[in-house]
Amino acid sequence: MNSEADILEYAGASFRSVWALELLLLLRRSGRSWTPADIIKELRSSRVVVIEALNNLTAAGLAVREEGDEYRYVAAGQAEQLIADLERLYAVKSTLVMRSIVNSPNSKLQMLSNAFRIKE
Repeated sequence: MNSEADILEYAGASFRSVWALELLLLLRRSGRSWTPADIIKELRSSRVVVIEALNNLTAAGLAVREEGDEYRYVAAGQAEQLIADLERLYAVKSTLVMRSIVNSPNSKLQMLSNAFRIKE
């Protein structure tokens, strides 16, 4: 089991939004494949948010796109353990997990601000 600090660091670094975490946990809990349309209905989200989250989760190796435009959870090994720990922490300290995701620095924004930083 990972420490709370490690789990929060993973959440902040891995998820761009709480919606993405919710989507991943839906895929993980259900154990089945989902179409984007089904996810939109289940999470009451927008198509743009769902497609972006699915693309990010697929790129991270946490989900896979199957035939028929369906997606399913595929994390294994250390990633699976981190996600299992994250799901447990999210169940009891959801605000803390949400805060770590929302307050994590966006890498593109950080790069832009670093470009304008005055160097000594």
